[in-house]
Amino acid sequence: MLDSNAIAKKVMWAVLAGGTWWLAEKLIPKDMIEPKLNQDQVDYYSKNITRTVLSEEGTIKEKLFAPLMTHYKNDDRTELDQPTDTLYKKGQEPWVIHSATGTLLSKGETVLLHGDVLITRKNDKGEELRIITSNVKYIPAEDYAETAEHVLMLGPDDASSGTGAQVNFEPSLKINLLADVRRKHEIR
Repeated sequence: MLDSNAIAKKVMWAVLAGGTWWLAEKLIPKDMIEPKLNQDQVDYYSKNITRTVLSEEGTIKEKLFAPLMTHYKNDDRTELDQPTDTLYKKGQEPWVIHSATGTLLSKGETVLLHGDVLITRKNDKGEELRIITSNVKYIPAEDYAETAEHVLMLGPDDASSGTGAQVNFEPSLKINLLADVRRKHEIR
């Protein structure tokens, strides 16, 4: 038979264990106790992916290439490594957009280009216009891009720079530098 001292010790240990459990519930965050689902759950990925968009006439309007594309199930976003997006316009040289990484949101309705971004296009003489910036938001359906970062535009006889830009690719190129605009033009 148990004496009252032994019973008191067992009750004390039970109360101590229950108190410790209660205290752990209050002090330790639930996500440390219960593992949460991975927020960036990969749905699928592709290597060396090319996406081609056609115009209503059936000509190539846009071609996107990326060495690696990863789609995330939880927020329906697509991440691209080193994407190159080529924009075609009938009778003109294409615009070619390179970036370090990219994110497609809303099934590609918005494209966020992260890191260094280089936009190039040759004119009818074969001379290249280069736009150098970073962190660009591009809306393909509107042929529109914008950035709040520093922009450097280098043409055959012209150099312009500024902070922030809005670029309309269609119907004709219109670039609006937003602040701290500088321009250097050389006459041949």
